[in-house]
Amino acid sequence: MRDADTAMRDSQGGRIMNVENIGAAMDDVAAMPATNEDMERIRYGIERDCARRGTSAAMRDLIEGPFMRWMDAMGDARTEHGALDRADMMTIAAAMDRTLAVRDALIVSIILGEEDAPREFLLDFIARPMLPRNARRLEDLLGKSFRDAARRPGKARCDQGIDMLFDIIGVVPERYQVQPLAVIAYVLWWMGDERAMLCALRALALDEDCSLAAIVCSALHRHVGPAWTVEI
Repeated sequence: MRDADTAMRDSQGGRIMNVENIGAAMDDVAAMPATNEDMERIRYGIERDCARRGTSAAMRDLIEGPFMRWMDAMGDARTEHGALDRADMMTIAAAMDRTLAVRDALIVSIILGEEDAPREFLLDFIARPMLPRNARRLEDLLGKSFRDAARRPGKARCDQGIDMLFDIIGVVPERYQVQPLAVIAYVLWWMGDERAMLCALRALALDEDCSLAAIVCSALHRHVGPAWTVEI
């Protein structure tokens, strides 16, 4: 395992990403970076809408458009950067900061694909993550894939998701980079890619309480991975 000072280069764009300054490495992102004030306005709007209409309805309406465009891009790995516009990226980051259900839905969309996890189910999970059938289904999907040595991750699909998450990181302030970094770390870990540690450590440097990043670090230290990695 390379140490935390090692630079990482993505497989498609040739971008250098150092664990100390991943966000600053995203100079090729065309969208103007959002300020903390921009993001706080979105968060205020989310909280106000949740209080007025209820969390489920508010979150579904907020995330539906950006999430559908995310899923469209995930379904076509040939899509270049720019599948999400600035507003989409800010909305996804703010929603992920508001509820980890968005984070979990993005993970499943990257790792499993729409045949196993249809977008309508994932959208309903985001809106109603505590609904028992939604929670059980998501847990079953990840659990079965983790234990099935025949379920290798689709590299093109994973690369596409990672690229879009790095695009988001390049637009939003540091506070809102934590969960996208943790998702990237998780996907890289699932792929058996040692660079997972770099992103997990960066997420923890920004927020030491990021549970997903801590889980990835722990799994890597204990040499635990999905069943398919054992079969290599």
